[in-house]
Amino acid sequence: MAKIFITGGISSGKSSFAEETAISLYKSSIAAGGRQDLTEKSRGPLHFIATARQRKYEDEEMALKIKKHKDKRDKIFIVHENFEDLSAEIDGIRKFLSSEPAAASGVILIDSMTLWLSSVFPDVAGYDSALESVIKFSEYLSKIECSVVTVADSLGFNMVPVDAYVRKFIELNGLMEQELSALSDKAYCVIAGNPVALK
Repeated sequence: MAKIFITGGISSGKSSFAEETAISLYKSSIAAGGRQDLTEKSRGPLHFIATARQRKYEDEEMALKIKKHKDKRDKIFIVHENFEDLSAEIDGIRKFLSSEPAAASGVILIDSMTLWLSSVFPDVAGYDSALESVIKFSEYLSKIECSVVTVADSLGFNMVPVDAYVRKFIELNGLMEQELSALSDKAYCVIAGNPVALK
């Protein structure tokens, strides 16, 4: 069961690469059975967890961006969104996969972990609690028997902001990226549409 971590800047191409990676994992796992189509009937083992919640974004541009991604993913993945607990959502998917004939080929794609972090770190006072959530989730992810592709925004190359919350958020995001990379078999950074292998 592969664990793959993908990072990169905004609009770097990391989401498209992550989707391609998840599909490739699925196809590789079922190649022995001679079935590689991604029809409506065969997409059951491919699950996409969208951590962006449209109600958090007021502007029309973000709403259209989310819709564009959603329309594309709905054709290939079973999409999960607007959930409360990420670990519980994954547990539900794993339960579903365990009842499927192609359970061993199941792949979960989570995009993005940075948006998930924003939901567990609402303000500076919640830093310690958010760090605990990151560590707890990383430990959980490292133990589950399922192929998982995680995606995060790389924020460490930016200028240091004057806002205390943003500084702490970037710090937490960097720590989370290190945790996700450490537990993964492979890690990539996507730059201008080009995936660069980190491990």
